[in-house]
Amino acid sequence: MTPFVLLLGFAAALGDLIGGAIVATPRHISDRTLTLLMALGAGNLLGVSVIELIPESIKEVGESAPLYILGGYLLIHFFEHVFAPHLHFGEETHANSVIDTHVSSTAILGLALHAFMDGVAIGSAFIASPALGVIVFAAIMLHKLPEGFTIASVMKATGAGRRGTLAAAGLLSIATFGGVIATGLLSNVAGPALAIATGSSCMLAPRTSWRRRIRNSGSSIRSWCSSVSVCSSR
Repeated sequence: MTPFVLLLGFAAALGDLIGGAIVATPRHISDRTLTLLMALGAGNLLGVSVIELIPESIKEVGESAPLYILGGYLLIHFFEHVFAPHLHFGEETHANSVIDTHVSSTAILGLALHAFMDGVAIGSAFIASPALGVIVFAAIMLHKLPEGFTIASVMKATGAGRRGTLAAAGLLSIATFGGVIATGLLSNVAGPALAIATGSSCMLAPRTSWRRRIRNSGSSIRSWCSSVSVCSSR
C-alpha cells in the first residue's frame, strides 16, 4: 500500500476526531448545519456505492458479489439493532436514554465497526482502482464528521468529560485507519472486502440522513442536498 493511500486513510480517520472535537467544545456546529452536512455526506456516499462500488464489486468478485454485498448490509443492520438500538447519527437526542456505560460501550462498538468498514472501503477501492479510491475517499470523508458528532454526543449524554469524549472519537479514528491497514495487509481478499464494505455503505448512507430528516421534518433543502449529492457522484 502506497504512502499516498495511507495519507488519505489517515485524513479520513482524522474526520472522526475533528467531528468529536466540534461537539466537545462549548460552541459547536448548529443543528441545521449538521443536518445539511449529513444529507450531503449521505447522498454522496449512497451515490458512490450504487454507481461506482456495486459495479466494481461485481467486476472484482464475480457472481458471488451480491452475497458479499448482502452480508455487509446485514452485518451493519445486525449490530445497529442488537447492540446499539438507540443510536442515531448526528447529535444524540435521547439524552435520558443514553445514561449508562453499557449503552455508551455498545455505541462505541457499533460505530467502531462502521469506522473500520469505512477504512476497508478506502483501502480496497484503491487496490481495485486508484481513481475509484479517490472517489470513495471523498465520499467517506464527507461522512466522517457526522460519525464524530454522533459518538461525541453519546459520550456527552453519559456525562463524560471532554477527555472521554475525544478518546471515544479517537477510537473511531483508530478503527478507520485500522481498516485501511488491514485491507493493505490482506490485499488478496480486497475484492470480497470491497463488496462487504459496499453493503455496509448501502445500509449506513440512507439511515444517516433520512432518519434524522424525519425527526427534523419540514425542510426540503435536506432532500435537495441528498439528491444533488447522489447525482454529483455520477
